[in-house]
Parts: sequence; C-alpha cells; structure tokens
Amino acid sequence: MYQTGFYWKFLGWSQLIAGAILMTQRYATVGAMMFFPIILNVTLITHSVNFGTGTPTITTLMLLGTVYLLLWDYRKWIPLFQQDHQIKVDLTQTPEDRFMTHPVWIIAGIIFVVLTILPNFLTLHSHKVLPFIWVGALLLTGIAAFIYMMLKAKTQGLILLLKHSQWKIISE
Repeated sequence: MYQTGFYWKFLGWSQLIAGAILMTQRYATVGAMMFFPIILNVTLITHSVNFGTGTPTITTLMLLGTVYLLLWDYRKWIPLFQQDHQIKVDLTQTPEDRFMTHPVWIIAGIIFVVLTILPNFLTLHSHKVLPFIWVGALLLTGIAAFIYMMLKAKTQGLILLLKHSQWKIISE
C-alpha cells in the first residue's frame, strides 16, 4: 500500500484528522461523518487485497463502530435530509431514545462480532464464496433487527392510538 504514494499519505492524514475530531465531545459526530468514507475505503481495500485475516477483521470492526456512532447521533444529522429545510434542533434536551437503546441492537452487535471473528478461526477464509456469505449474513442480521424494531414501533404506535381513542370515547 505504501507504493500508492500520495494516496497512502492522504489516507493517513485523513484518518489522523478525523480521529482527532472524533475524540472531541463537541465535534464527535462530524468526526464520525468524516471517518466513515475513509474507513469504508480502507475496509474495502483490505478485503480486496490479500491482507491476511487480522487486518480485514479490525477494519470491519472499525467500520461497524463508525456506523454505530453515526446511528447513535442520528438526531444531530437527520435534519439535513428533511424536506422542509427548516432546521430547528434543541440539543439541550434529548428525549429518551427507545429505538437505539433496545436490547435487539446488543444482540445484533454480538452476532456481528461472532460473524466477523468466526471465519478467522475456521480454515474457510480461503473459500471464494465466504465473503459474500459473510456480508449477506451481516446485512440480514442488521435488516432483521431493523424490521423487528419498525414492526415493534408500529404496533406500539397502534396501541397508543387505540389507548387515545378509547380515552376520548370514555371522556365524552
């Protein structure tokens, strides 16, 4: 990789700057947003080129950690994608986040770690189909957890709607 010259130095300096910004509390979200494309690039390179078994595992875990940080602070950057273009964010009072603190994400994270570490202990890592199975299993786990949370939020929303409609009927 050092033979790439400027690109290698650019990646190194970008990682250093994004890491320094990521370590601050005030600009951690900006640091995670800067670090995401960098670590995605490094992860793809380490999986594309034969880097052995340890480096792809570490870069994948770093990528998953960065995705986790971005999802953790989604309230800070999601207004950028809203249609009304009026950004009114009060970061002094954050409501309890039941979506991201649900135990299903802990279970999904444990499955991610097991699926990432397990191929390194097996001799199957030289099999050409395994990376596709691995990525598919990670995506399937994440999508299944997300769908579970969406269905749970939808049923809870229906329950709250029913409670409010019953309350209105009783109060009238």
